[in-house]
Amino acid sequence: MVRKPKKRQQRRGRKTFRRSGSVKRVRARQKDWSGRSSEQEWDEMDHESLERVMPRDERDRRKAIDQVLTASPQEVEPPAPLEPILEVEGASALVTAVAGMSARIELDGVERPATIRGLLTELDTGYINPVAVGDRAIVTEDGAGAWAIESVLPRSTVLARPDPFLAPRQQVVAANADQILVVSSWLEPDLWPELIDRYLIAASLSDISPIVCVNKSDLMESRAEYEAVTQVYRDMGYRTLATSAVTGEGVSDLRAELTGVITVVVGLSGTGKSSLMSAVQPGLDLRVGDVSQAHRQGRHTTTQAAMYRLDGGGYVADTPGIREFGLAGLTLGELPLFFPEIDELAAECRFSNCAHLEEPKCAVRRAEEEGRVFPSRVASYRAIFDELEV
Repeated sequence: MVRKPKKRQQRRGRKTFRRSGSVKRVRARQKDWSGRSSEQEWDEMDHESLERVMPRDERDRRKAIDQVLTASPQEVEPPAPLEPILEVEGASALVTAVAGMSARIELDGVERPATIRGLLTELDTGYINPVAVGDRAIVTEDGAGAWAIESVLPRSTVLARPDPFLAPRQQVVAANADQILVVSSWLEPDLWPELIDRYLIAASLSDISPIVCVNKSDLMESRAEYEAVTQVYRDMGYRTLATSAVTGEGVSDLRAELTGVITVVVGLSGTGKSSLMSAVQPGLDLRVGDVSQAHRQGRHTTTQAAMYRLDGGGYVADTPGIREFGLAGLTLGELPLFFPEIDELAAECRFSNCAHLEEPKCAVRRAEEEGRVFPSRVASYRAIFDELEV
């Protein structure tokens, strides 16, 4: 069919050009396809002149793409579900410890050593460790008693923190945990509310139920002070426990909380996590260390996470004590959600975008001065705010 010159001139009049180099003019590709009608005849004049020579079926392919782009959402066929990255036949086992490319697995109630297939390290999962404590993995045996982790099953929950050297990649602390036990000592080292708040936020982001445990209650001189410090967590609906591996206070209550579920135990080094777990179930043989008298902080006695089966049912994952815990995936806009008492006061601030730092007529600062909000919570908010701002 021969096109009429008048229509060709009209088409040329609508075309735009962009400059390429100093003198050459190139016709710009039309970018917006969504305004077309799917019933309009496909016209090769809408494409670069160099693209007119094309395979025999290329025009049909482009027309099909155009019809998909202009179709309503109800007309577009949903994509087929993705196949698993790795699909390997084998037995399902629980990963109880990981150290580099070596691991320990629990299979049929028996712990066995295993190796991690190198292929797993090549998968881009966003985490620096492809296998973590608490993972359910597919394992195979070579016939000589050597076991290998071939793939990791989907995780129900992930407790992770940003890797300090490879951000934004994260490190999985534990997988598939039902609850998180945040252990902080009353003294030696001193109670650190900010770290507790960080763990509570991480638990909420991971959809893991938290328990706040203040250990070494035998060092408390005033029980009323403990009640005042932990009242804010009870007001927010969190379970709180005062425990002592020395006197046995709260150990039976803690044992009941741990029975039948998978619990990841976290906290600062030296807070007595391992001693407390040994009090819950004697014979766990966890390493216990002293507090450094120079820095009044705990020494790292647990060097890697390990999971232990409880006699009453359930597991506990003892993790290395850390002095910093970054919050992966948290934004400034979401931060007020985890400090509801501060977010409620923010509505009274002079400025709608008040950061509650040095702004005039800040309702949060006024409430802090008047004792209507816990200073430790405001300090935690500001510390995390500064971290996210950077």
